[in-house]
Amino acid sequence: MPSWRVHRALALQTSAGLSKDVVKGLLKGVVEPDVVVDRKVACRRKRCRIVNVRHHAGVQWGLVEYYFNLACYYRARGDLRAAGRALGRAMHYIHDGAVARDNHDKIEREMDELVEKLPDLCKNEAKRSNETVDALCFAYFESRRLIERFMAEPQPSQKEAQRALWLGRAKKWWFTFTAIFASLFIAPHLIISPFIVFSFVLLGLLATWTWMPKEYVVAMRGGVACVKPRKYLPAITC
Repeated sequence: MPSWRVHRALALQTSAGLSKDVVKGLLKGVVEPDVVVDRKVACRRKRCRIVNVRHHAGVQWGLVEYYFNLACYYRARGDLRAAGRALGRAMHYIHDGAVARDNHDKIEREMDELVEKLPDLCKNEAKRSNETVDALCFAYFESRRLIERFMAEPQPSQKEAQRALWLGRAKKWWFTFTAIFASLFIAPHLIISPFIVFSFVLLGLLATWTWMPKEYVVAMRGGVACVKPRKYLPAITC
């Protein structure tokens, strides 16, 4: 994994345009997942358990997106330092996912030597790699892309966010009532086992209530709702 020095250097070098309060939170959050861990639900062979999130099994894009939305949530509520902290946690997982396979001790030492040469070292976009320069450039470009996205993300008004929240809830209830209607009025006329009908309805209800309408994301970015990510148990919530 990159050292804290590398994490913070990348955060600083990509933070142009952010306010001082956001940067202070960013420098705290970018190293925090190594101490305050996120967790996830891992299922295998019909058994599920809660485990710590692996930092080097690729980029944890689900957590990156959650913490990006959380950063927007705190910004909408006026807490810029907390917004930066959430943004830093998102950035941490980008950095840790930059190396394609486990060879982290050697690459970490090389990153420490090269990080001060950014951005001059990186002329082109890079992918996840076992080559130190490519991995470092991947982390640099993706971090800068995250910051630019945060600055460019429009902030919904509270009224718009509240309207989006109610619309998202309405969609969930509509799909729920549709599933119930199908089970009560349509299924009895079908020549299939009631157990099969019940199973399909149950799966439909489960899918409906775990589904996150896009309106919920708007509501969270507007600061009126807290939407947790699927399969993850984040250390920091609203």
